[in-house]
Amino acid sequence: PTPEPTPEAFDFTQPAPETDAVDDSWFDDAVFLGDSRTDGLRLYGGVPGADFIQHTGITVFDVDTKDRIRIDGQTYTMMEALGLKQYGKVYVMLGINELGYFNDNAFATAYADMVDEIRAIQPDAVVYLQNLVSVNPDECAANNQPYYVTNEKIAVYNDIIADVAAEKHAVLVDVNAALVDETGVLPAEGSTDGVHFTKDYYIKWYDYLKIHTVDPELYWAGQTEAGEEGA
Repeated sequence: PTPEPTPEAFDFTQPAPETDAVDDSWFDDAVFLGDSRTDGLRLYGGVPGADFIQHTGITVFDVDTKDRIRIDGQTYTMMEALGLKQYGKVYVMLGINELGYFNDNAFATAYADMVDEIRAIQPDAVVYLQNLVSVNPDECAANNQPYYVTNEKIAVYNDIIADVAAEKHAVLVDVNAALVDETGVLPAEGSTDGVHFTKDYYIKWYDYLKIHTVDPELYWAGQTEAGEEGA
């Protein structure tokens, strides 16, 4: 008999390409990890079925050290909460609260360690790393956002996230491209305070995720290749 062809592995050096839209049920086995922006997606994005493990102000440095997630009367670290059930997809968006740390290497190390921990806790899940959406500088100034919340710093962190995605064979999702204008800035009409989004833009975020998914076969073929390279 003719052997089944081996699927092409996903290219983890590139962001997830545009695909046909999945329906809402595709997210039934998904969990979103993040900060206040992810909380906004939970509240306004219209993502039915998915779980959200999020906390305002949380950082990659806190995900396994601070008990900030409250579930059924118990408090957990983000990583502990992630281990309460098994998922098919894990979506991450973290980094906006870390902009004031002024230590890019520490952020890169903590972010990569977090991806390793997610993999250990959710070995059967496809890991999606969402990059950071740029801010609106004028709105940030008008709303007294911290001086270090800049698009220049976000660009540095987005390069780090892309590097981690390529190194760890996780899927990079370029959410930033979906929400910024032609100048690379979050439009004023899409933001409530320069950093967070309006309801329409949370919906736009979710719509982008629905047309940027990866076939699990291609994802796992990529993991197999990574394992063979490391052997």
